[in-house]
Amino acid sequence: MSTTEATLSADGTQRHEPPRAWVAVAVLAFVGTLNYVDRFLPAVLAEPIKADLALSDTAIGVINGFGFLIVYAVVGIVLARFADRGAFGLVISGCLTLWGAMTMLGGVVTSGFQLALTRVGVAIGEAGSTPAAHAYVAHNFIPERRAGPLAVITRAIPLASAASLIGGGLLAETLGWRMTFVIMGTLSVLFVPVVLMALGRRQTMASVVVAPQESVVWWVLLRKPSYLAIVTCAAFISVAGYSLTTFAPAFLMRSHGMSLGEVGLQYGLASGITGIVGLLFIGRLADVLAARDPRWLLRVVAAMTAVLIPFSVLAFVVESRLLSVWFISLSYVVGIAYMAPSVAAIQRLVRHDQRATASAVFLFFSSTVGSAGPFLTGVFSDALSADLGTDSLGRALLLVPVAQVMAVAMLLIASRRFRSEMVEEDA
Repeated sequence: MSTTEATLSADGTQRHEPPRAWVAVAVLAFVGTLNYVDRFLPAVLAEPIKADLALSDTAIGVINGFGFLIVYAVVGIVLARFADRGAFGLVISGCLTLWGAMTMLGGVVTSGFQLALTRVGVAIGEAGSTPAAHAYVAHNFIPERRAGPLAVITRAIPLASAASLIGGGLLAETLGWRMTFVIMGTLSVLFVPVVLMALGRRQTMASVVVAPQESVVWWVLLRKPSYLAIVTCAAFISVAGYSLTTFAPAFLMRSHGMSLGEVGLQYGLASGITGIVGLLFIGRLADVLAARDPRWLLRVVAAMTAVLIPFSVLAFVVESRLLSVWFISLSYVVGIAYMAPSVAAIQRLVRHDQRATASAVFLFFSSTVGSAGPFLTGVFSDALSADLGTDSLGRALLLVPVAQVMAVAMLLIASRRFRSEMVEEDA
């Protein structure tokens, strides 16, 4: 490695220079896109999978939803400890290999149980990648410049969502769902050498002397009120986000008479455009304002969420199909754009040897609590169906703005103590 690619500080800490670090961010953004495409794909292809493997809706829900998220959440904390030792490239490349291989195996299964096992493998692989990517950014970018690269990485979510809705369906129609799984898994595995070249195998970390009372077990992080409030905010936003991801296409078909193809094209494009523009704008704005006061990392997210809450309400009550699609897409922005500033904020509350773990705990509560969103939406919709018919799902989805209001409250609570609880870092 040349001196233009990395620097070595007096304490032995190795960091990549900005040009290489930004190349790595671009690579991590593509890794994230592969991550979320592989995650969204079974939901997009649920109907042909159900028909081929003779599965019930309940089985599909367990395989693609709650079961996946629980494994993802728990394993992420374990794998994060390896990334916190500087093994960013090793962890991410290893995870990419595992979830790519398991996605490929998903294309040759002959039963629902076998498919469930492959999805567990995908969950394990994807669980370690995102926290390690967050920790890489925290290690190689100064605190005031982290929200931007984190926003670039997070753009994988809207890109993958659009690609799954539009491309996944078209590919499956042409080649079948099994070949679609094989192709997407192969792409992930083939990208592993690029990850290792961009990130390297590991970076040397400064040794940290931990006092006996400063245990590094993950639950200690929750003792900081501001960190706990940010995590709780993320949980509420995930309740809203997972509800939208699960039921927005069904709502558009039931309440506005759209076909699956129309939903895939119109909603896929709208959510992709608003998601990418929103998260890049919010990430940049958070970086600029946080340079003056780090509490703006939280205030920007609170302001964005508050501004978009009216659209989260109007999305499910307007009669216009076009307005409904775009209002849902604007509500979808909250679930994407909040992550970069929020992760940048929690990275400032922990030591460098806890960064990946802090992100993993953040994602743990987002996934586990967030999985309740689709469940509650379904329960409310079923309870209201006798009186409201096809309108019941739209009323049930008003859970989305309610959860977003709670998220804003948590952010305001977090900002009150955030600055005093920050961990000082070297420039």
